[in-house]
Amino acid sequence: MPAMSPMMPGMMEKMELQATGQKTNLLGFACQQYVLKQRGETLEIWATDQLLPYQPYVQNQPHRFGPQRIEEQWPGMLTSRKLFPLLASLRYDNGAERFRFEVQSVTPDKITDPDGKLFQPPTDYHEIQPLPF
Repeated sequence: MPAMSPMMPGMMEKMELQATGQKTNLLGFACQQYVLKQRGETLEIWATDQLLPYQPYVQNQPHRFGPQRIEEQWPGMLTSRKLFPLLASLRYDNGAERFRFEVQSVTPDKITDPDGKLFQPPTDYHEIQPLPF
């Protein structure tokens, strides 16, 4: 049996959301800039603490094999810091943009739910489990 080669350097490196100290105003919200760097890519995020913490869309699929990509990790990092992103741009070191998340507008509004059914699943709802690997 051939010997397994050691993991490539940087494959298991821990990513950390780093504040740059830069600030701006997006859509009327004070935002701070954060960056994440991993394997030749930089994710620049402008986020605010003036909105509810970000809740990313949860895909009902099994985790793919291999290390998590940067775009799979940043939503949880913002949620843990109680931040909401208004702009995120993932670029290769050569400057080409690979991924963009941008909030176009925010409309504050009160939610009314007099009968308590607004956030309940429909009566004919059935949860479907993902296919096994």
